[in-house]
Amino acid sequence: MKKLLAFIRALFSNTLFLANISVSAWLLLCWYAANTNPADVPYLGIVSLSAAFPLAANILFLFVWLFTRKKWRSLLPIATLVICHQLLLPIFGLNILASNNMTPQLNGLKIMSWNVHGLGLFDKPVDKTTPEKMFSIVEKEQPDVFCMIEFYTNTDGSNKEASKYFNNAGYKEYRFMYDNDYGAKIYIGNAVFSKYPLSNFEEIPIDQYIKLMRCDVNLPNDKKVRLFVVHLQSFLIADKEKALIEEIKKSTDKLEQNKEYSKSFLTKMNNAYVKRAPQAILTRAEMAKSPYPTILCADLNDVPGSYTYTTIKGDMKDAFAAKGKGLGRTYNKISPTLRIDYIFYDQDYLQLIGYKSMNTEQYSDHNPVISNFIFKK
Repeated sequence: MKKLLAFIRALFSNTLFLANISVSAWLLLCWYAANTNPADVPYLGIVSLSAAFPLAANILFLFVWLFTRKKWRSLLPIATLVICHQLLLPIFGLNILASNNMTPQLNGLKIMSWNVHGLGLFDKPVDKTTPEKMFSIVEKEQPDVFCMIEFYTNTDGSNKEASKYFNNAGYKEYRFMYDNDYGAKIYIGNAVFSKYPLSNFEEIPIDQYIKLMRCDVNLPNDKKVRLFVVHLQSFLIADKEKALIEEIKKSTDKLEQNKEYSKSFLTKMNNAYVKRAPQAILTRAEMAKSPYPTILCADLNDVPGSYTYTTIKGDMKDAFAAKGKGLGRTYNKISPTLRIDYIFYDQDYLQLIGYKSMNTEQYSDHNPVISNFIFKK
């Protein structure tokens, strides 16, 4: 009986170790995907979507082995986590006890970035009160600079809701850059509202229908920040496809019934990764030219640990990684989480004192992200 129990224990222990080897290899593959152009290895980019799972599994195995007789096995997850450490903080916000000051500072800059989903324009039936409700959230947060992605104006440049908000909320400057249209009379693009003067505005094409917005924010005491706003290539997944993803997650039978669709879906995803790669490279190159401290507000349509994220971030700091908690979900239409909206900043000149995001599913398919900065001496 003792021999049988010993055999069962050994079998269980070795099976666990084999599982640890598997998830370590999985995490290393995710790290490789984060640092490899998707155009070089087809379908590799898709692996980055799964990075949170092997990361969590390796952390779990680390603690498991520390409480067993074979503590040396903990060296495997430790080594894997050390190699792949660049994936840890961007995916899991560990700043549970960190201070978080969202009050605008005299020697600072508070920025809010939000993919506003056309201010409700894409939702049918259209609720005409949506823009006002969304702007009330912004007014409550009082950002010095408000960046809107998927903002819209009419072809004559008018937008009654935006004009009303612009006049009432203390914003002195407004810039808009369109990259698409919606019917014959509506432009869709990125907009910036600022309480400080803006200069050196430029639209930089980085792909068909994709532009990088650049402008300098002129702050008191002769301080300047170069602001970039970008919305990269999406997966072009229709609402019906998103609903199918949720069904597949609940029942694998749906996956069997939709094999052909699954193949085309993977192809569509791979194509999006390949298209985003050069967009990310060009965006990073433009930011590298900046003579001033740099901030990027972006909907990357990609997750932390992806090649897009790694390339654009470079040596900048991710505001969520510095102050965020949990998984930081910003895209709220696919559960459990997708963080694809970011604020990156120049950590040599700017100190982050607060970060915030809130669920705004009733207004947009994206949640806003807000960062509060002060200047380092």
